Amino acid sequence: MFAQFSARLYESAMNAGYSPAQTNHNETSLATHWVVNNIAPATVTMLHLFDAGTFELSDVAAYDLAWREENTERITEHFKSVVSVYVLAGGDAPEFSPGEEYYGQSLYSIFWHINLDTKELSSGSGQTKKFLNLHEMVLSAAKKTENTESSTTFGEIQKKAPSGRLRPKHKYAILCYAIILINLAILVLSVRFDEILYLGVLHAPLVIYGGEWHRLYTATFLHFGFMHFFSNTFGILIFGTRLERCLGRGIFIVTYVFAGLLGSAVSLANLYYFHPLTVSAGASGAVYGIVGAIFAYSRITKHSLDFINWYLLLVYIGIGMAVGFATTGIDNFAHIGGLLGGALVGGIYGLIVKMRIKSSE
Repeated sequence: MFAQFSARLYESAMNAGYSPAQTNHNETSLATHWVVNNIAPATVTMLHLFDAGTFELSDVAAYDLAWREENTERITEHFKSVVSVYVLAGGDAPEFSPGEEYYGQSLYSIFWHINLDTKELSSGSGQTKKFLNLHEMVLSAAKKTENTESSTTFGEIQKKAPSGRLRPKHKYAILCYAIILINLAILVLSVRFDEILYLGVLHAPLVIYGGEWHRLYTATFLHFGFMHFFSNTFGILIFGTRLERCLGRGIFIVTYVFAGLLGSAVSLANLYYFHPLTVSAGASGAVYGIVGAIFAYSRITKHSLDFINWYLLLVYIGIGMAVGFATTGIDNFAHIGGLLGGALVGGIYGLIVKMRIKSSE
């Protein structure tokens, strides 16, 4: 029964965005001890599972003490707090000594026992039996093992379970590199023209009254000089390559096209009502769309794209928007439109992935 509980709890943790940290490889069919973690802003949550048939509470306490002595200095340099939840599974509940209550310690440990027969979760006095959604995951995994005899091993579950960090679908981000080369080629050719207006930049009178709606998209390939080009290229290289490699080229191109068009549409509305003589161009709307897609996908699925997490993107978005509104010459309305468009695509795809994960459980 423990083998199935171990596999199901591990699978639930991976689906919740945790990443594998340690497994006793000598018992891959049972995994009598494994560790997973989840890193959020300045905090780390660690889930440890021990088989009560192999380990005693004193072994778990000794393990916790040794881990603290080895990692406290290193961990506290990078994180504000670390919470370790130790789950001892199987048999009757041990005699817990009174546990410490949480008062904002940088390292805090919670000790639980789950009886796989009665499905009862217990802990020491003074300690919580509820932490984030971990108690629900433990109880759910215990219920799933009830009256089930399966030959599925932990190793098999481990191989197919998703991890907190997505494995790339593609080795190279071919579409990103192609877009960068196209933008560069257009930029080099555009310096030969004295008037960039005729090249396809966004200009409200020509679009609204002249019917040149193609400018909504051609503007995303034009840039006002090399610095403008390099700033957008940086975003494509950092975020676009991750989106294409991790989620696939189809999602990338849909995000890039849709976010670019929506960014141009919002920018056009701003130009038409407030700046009819101003022009706008650049791939920044599409770039912010990529950021929005990764942000929405990461929030919904709890998966990071090659170590790019939602809270890092939130900082990037906040700084970018603040600089945009504080600086003249930056089309923040294109950024906002692109961000919303990308978030819509990433959010829908994230919901689809999440439903697939739930249906497979």
